[in-house]
Amino acid sequence: MTNSIGEIMLTELAMYLGLIIVAIVLIWLACDRLERASHTIARIYGLPEIVKGSIVMAVSSSFPELATIVLAGWLHNDFELGLATVIGSAIFNILVIPGVSVWFHPGSLDTDRNIVFRETLFYLVSVMIVLVTLSLSVIYSPGTDNRHDGVLTRALVLLPLAFYLLYVYLQYHEVRDHQPETRPGPVRPLLEWTMMLVSMLVILAGVEMLIRTALGLGRLLHTPSDFWGATMIAAATSVPDLFLSISAARRKISISSLANAVGSNIFDLLVVLPTGVLAAGTVIINYPRILPMMAFLILATVVMLVLARRDFALTNRDGIVLLTLYAGFIAWMALESFGVIAVFGH
Repeated sequence: MTNSIGEIMLTELAMYLGLIIVAIVLIWLACDRLERASHTIARIYGLPEIVKGSIVMAVSSSFPELATIVLAGWLHNDFELGLATVIGSAIFNILVIPGVSVWFHPGSLDTDRNIVFRETLFYLVSVMIVLVTLSLSVIYSPGTDNRHDGVLTRALVLLPLAFYLLYVYLQYHEVRDHQPETRPGPVRPLLEWTMMLVSMLVILAGVEMLIRTALGLGRLLHTPSDFWGATMIAAATSVPDLFLSISAARRKISISSLANAVGSNIFDLLVVLPTGVLAAGTVIINYPRILPMMAFLILATVVMLVLARRDFALTNRDGIVLLTLYAGFIAWMALESFGVIAVFGH
């Protein structure tokens, strides 16, 4: 009997592994086409590299996270899975993307004052805004079953959305004062917009497969779904960001490479998370489970900021530090979810 149960579990695990691979391939291919269409459209309007990376490309590459939080909360009634995915993706973007990209750039991955003092600091403010929003939900709208739960309402998430509008306003001045050097050759805008729509539909299908896999693994291995959201889904949905930044690093466009990672995080926190709440309506969050992940995100951001500020460049050694920190995050989440440690206090 025991052997039969073990064989069934192995069969299910193999099935879920296959679904994960298929979903990642779908998302990767669709995001690649989506980002190429976005790149073409950005060239049409003559946007500077930093704006293209931090807004246009960030929005397109963050669509998997947007799809995850909307589908998880609205269709599967598991908003925490989507929220954990957003936070896990932000941690992946801030640690893994620059940590890996630096190995594909000759020498060091250069930064500049705009990235360090404007983009990254605004991103750090974004993290604080989300933390304040989550805290307000616990203080002013506590859950009825658990006083540590918070009730996120549509009115509360207007705060991060307002800060994203401020971010867009600041970036607008970059566009206003920018004189494009070249114009793209003959393009077919209707075709590009059509490909963007088709790519988004394919991404939705891939994300739905990942969500169902996460829920299935949670039931099979008796682990919380937010563990799989913060690790598996977060990494899978961030793969397009990673390859986009690696491509930029290979072409020696360090600014675009780092701006995409930071801009994606700003969009994830200030737009994706509120959109999930707007789609699902009122949602309940387990604040004691979310707070440690937010604290780790702040730590990861500070470490990256310090490394990027030093000589305005990231070296291979810095990449090792960032990747080691992310490995520590994965290990911590795994030990917590399988009951080895209890940082979350449950």
